[in-house]
Amino acid sequence: MMTRLHHVVVLILPQLSIFATGAFQPTFPSNCYYSHSTRCIRKHPHTGHGLSSLAASALPTNDIPKIVIIGGGWAGYTLAESLSTNNVPHRTVDILLIDASKGGGGGLAGGYRDGKFRPVEAGIHGFWREYRNTFHVMESIEGVDIDTVLSGYTPSVLYSKNGKVAVAPVLGDDQDGEDKFDMDLTNFPLDCWSEERIRRWIASNLPPPLDLPLLAKFEDNSNAASTGEQSSRLSPIDLLSGLGLLGAWADFEQESPTSWNNYDSQPASLLFEKAGITDILYEELVSPLLHVLPMCPAYDCSAAACLSCFHVFALQSKGAFDVRWCRGSIGEKIFDPWRHQLEQRGVQFRTGAKVACITKNSSDAEAASLAQTGRKYTIQLNSMEEHAENSIIQCDAVVLAVGAVAAGKLASSSPALVLLPASKNFDKLRGVTCVAVRIFLKPNRIISKNLKGGSHSKTQLPPDMAKAMIDSPVAVCGAGIGGIPELKETGFCVYDLQRMHDEFSVDYYNKNSIAWDDQVAVLEVDFYRADSFVDWDDAQVVRLALKAISAALKTAVIESHVIIDSKVLRARNAVSHFAPNSALYSPVSKLEKGIYIAGDWVDRAGHASWSTEKSVVTARQAALALSQDFGLNRSSCQVIPAAKDTPQLRALRRSARMLRAVLPPETLPPSPWVLAKQIISGKKYP
Repeated sequence: MMTRLHHVVVLILPQLSIFATGAFQPTFPSNCYYSHSTRCIRKHPHTGHGLSSLAASALPTNDIPKIVIIGGGWAGYTLAESLSTNNVPHRTVDILLIDASKGGGGGLAGGYRDGKFRPVEAGIHGFWREYRNTFHVMESIEGVDIDTVLSGYTPSVLYSKNGKVAVAPVLGDDQDGEDKFDMDLTNFPLDCWSEERIRRWIASNLPPPLDLPLLAKFEDNSNAASTGEQSSRLSPIDLLSGLGLLGAWADFEQESPTSWNNYDSQPASLLFEKAGITDILYEELVSPLLHVLPMCPAYDCSAAACLSCFHVFALQSKGAFDVRWCRGSIGEKIFDPWRHQLEQRGVQFRTGAKVACITKNSSDAEAASLAQTGRKYTIQLNSMEEHAENSIIQCDAVVLAVGAVAAGKLASSSPALVLLPASKNFDKLRGVTCVAVRIFLKPNRIISKNLKGGSHSKTQLPPDMAKAMIDSPVAVCGAGIGGIPELKETGFCVYDLQRMHDEFSVDYYNKNSIAWDDQVAVLEVDFYRADSFVDWDDAQVVRLALKAISAALKTAVIESHVIIDSKVLRARNAVSHFAPNSALYSPVSKLEKGIYIAGDWVDRAGHASWSTEKSVVTARQAALALSQDFGLNRSSCQVIPAAKDTPQLRALRRSARMLRAVLPPETLPPSPWVLAKQIISGKKYP
């Protein structure tokens, strides 16, 4: 879905959502309709499974390099996009993309349609304002209009185990430009001034992240004592304690290998201890965000990953954590037209096949039959289709566009990879297990209207649930919700898809005269770090999801007779886990001439990006390295730099460098009040 800084941290609101990227290849039911369905063909009449005239007329030949891309998610498709521009107007490279998913198109983001033609996905995926390279590549896809495919920027609501904490506002300019924060109070008469308007004006003159606490809408549970509930209201002291993280934030430079070495070996729990943040701030804001952004508790998260994640998703620029959502299935809205465009350029696709091993061809007699093509590598495929034959592919270069765990398994079984210095520690990388639950409900006769956020303002969810989610169709929930044992270390997000996806919207039903019996209200619950129940049967998982929703939103549990259908998708060890020391095992994009790699876990100390954006960036980096090695001069490999540090942050960084040079910390730099406490107690600094 991620990406722990001071009070601003609070607002990072993990719109990030679930399975940001990884190696997950979901197993889909045999009776499903994949994204290349008749529904999509109606949307794109020119789309078909056959190759275009360019691809069909140009059979593979040894005269041009043959590239095999393993993985069909954002990294794999971006690689194909970057390299396939060499085939316009004339074909100069042979590209094959292999994806274990039968449907192909989207990797983790890919999905299918069930027997009743309802879409099911492996989690909901957000698009943050600073996804510069992701938006750039989307703009290059013919048939994809970003403003049609994606919603406007949407607020989210954060919940801790104690209840609703805050509403994260949209900080950047709204889509229609009506509500900008950089206003001039002199334009308003005194009687038009309000607390909200003054706060926005002050925030507009502060650099991120200092603007965030002023703009977040914290839950006021001042009457909690009288109702017997525990108050989750954060005091000013709690929020101010978050400033203790400023020193570490300034000291940790996002694109510095030295900074990653200093911080990656330490757990985020030590980072917060050194910062001196209050227990309440940690419990109400920091912990929930950790469980939905990097998707792990502080003790199992690298301090470097924690700082980097919060920086990228919330702190690097004004509105950095503003997020947009796809208005339907990402597979259908984005990857289907993208695949058609790639096929037009001669890219071939092999889905439903898993790479068993990769070997480097040699000149000895035993390998002569394999090496006779002159290609450098041999790829052994195991087909996942019934009765289909396995096959062998010869190629000049291989690009791994898979998650860390999948890369580790492939490296251990592949002679071409196992001896490479960069891959020897891949087996030490871990993954986060995620579970996505989509629940189709009978629509409530009472239509709740004028709801905030999302693409649509109406829902047919039960009225108490609609009221609880009035501020946003997205509820971001930390671990420990409701005291449910299985959720002790599991965060989750709840989505009202009637307000997010066009085909479920009330207006769509009315406009197209959809019969009442064919209408559904739709909830999605995406769990992160779901190891404790991933092996439960579907019915048990659905019951847990309903219980979790009720506990988080404080609404009645939805009764079974209201449920029309439900789908559960499991992604075991699929999302990258950024545990302490994990960056040590993160390779750069080129392993050797002929073998390249891309993904959100690659080149951690490089470009300051995460999740989908990191996958796109490293894919372009890998495409550049490959293009230079093979003389592909028409590749599209430009990487847009991450947002520059603000002048205030640059000044803080200069001070942090000076302090580190004079008084280097043994582990992580403490906050001033923690340092003073250590000095008074006679403890050695720091």
